[in-house]
Amino acid sequence: MRTVVHRLARVPLGTVGLVIVVCAAMAAVHVLLVRHVHETGGEEWPQWVARLTIESYWGLLPLAFLALWARVRERAGLPGRVGAALMALGPVAALLITVAAIVWGGILGRGDLPESVMSLELLFYGMMLGVLVTGAAFLRLAGHRLWGVMLIAGLLADFVMPLALSAVYVVFGLVLVADAVRTARRGGTTPAAEPAH
Repeated sequence: MRTVVHRLARVPLGTVGLVIVVCAAMAAVHVLLVRHVHETGGEEWPQWVARLTIESYWGLLPLAFLALWARVRERAGLPGRVGAALMALGPVAALLITVAAIVWGGILGRGDLPESVMSLELLFYGMMLGVLVTGAAFLRLAGHRLWGVMLIAGLLADFVMPLALSAVYVVFGLVLVADAVRTARRGGTTPAAEPAH
């Protein structure tokens, strides 16, 4: 586990920002596609195809947030560790559902997964709680309060307006990319992983 955390901490900040931007764009496209299908009465993509493509943001976005947490894990303390553990449910749930959908729908040709298997989506609620807890942990850290504000604002905005999450996280990702570029131009490096104790 420590090795995974160390690797996440070493992902360049600009890369993390780009992943967040791409995931936010994918989430927006997902919302718009669902809306289009409902309005036109068209046919939805097969579940396993969607999981391999547009819906992969369900696993990638929490991974990007985990990469941010890994950079400041020592200072984030217990709230950060709890938030990270909850956020890790997102990639796990996304992977399990994707594999199940490929086998059930793509290989066996039985269509969408049954509701009993799709109950794994409940893990995403734990992931969302983890985003809030991690955001609150970031709010306590000087120099990283913006991370906390953006994590929390993006998630809560999603409950107000469908495309708001994407808008907030696109801005957040671009801010991280801009920070990385500014640091590189100054000849410095973005903060490295904190030493493990």
